[in-house]
Amino acid sequence: MNKTTKGAFAASAAAVLLLGGAGSLAYWSDSETIKGGDVTAGSLSLDTPSCDADWTYAGSVANTGTVVRFVPGDVVTKSCTFVVRGAGDNLKATLTAPQTAAVGANVEADVTVAYKLGAADMTSPAVVTAADNGKTVTAKITVTFPFGTAETGSPAENINNMQGSTAALDDIAVSLVQINPNA
Repeated sequence: MNKTTKGAFAASAAAVLLLGGAGSLAYWSDSETIKGGDVTAGSLSLDTPSCDADWTYAGSVANTGTVVRFVPGDVVTKSCTFVVRGAGDNLKATLTAPQTAAVGANVEADVTVAYKLGAADMTSPAVVTAADNGKTVTAKITVTFPFGTAETGSPAENINNMQGSTAALDDIAVSLVQINPNA
């Protein structure tokens, strides 16, 4: 075999080896590692509230003082202040509360809450950001006891056997819930 034939044969063999014999192609590659580093999470909380000592009557009823004995249809209110704690580059959160609260086993009272940040009224939804860290939020909680239905109504509310009884109004939780910054 002459040198040219041997060289061509060697080149063909090398090409077959590079192709892997199965039609694949060998190629060069490289990768580099990017160090992750530390990231620090933010935070979100409400300090323990400071609340009015008692529920008081609201609206246009004659009795505007402290609630001693409610009757169906009464509207009562209580104010609580919280300090907002929040840190995070894109932190946004809403203040929320339940829309109803149980009064004993038979009654659901309607709940509404109006919020102020400092002295400014907040619109609904009440949104706070990291810029509000350390500021005071006031929640004015209003509970409306239903006037109810007749004893034969369905469901019967504030039925006569509730008169004179003592029933606990459920606790009302004010929550601070983060909003997805990418939504």
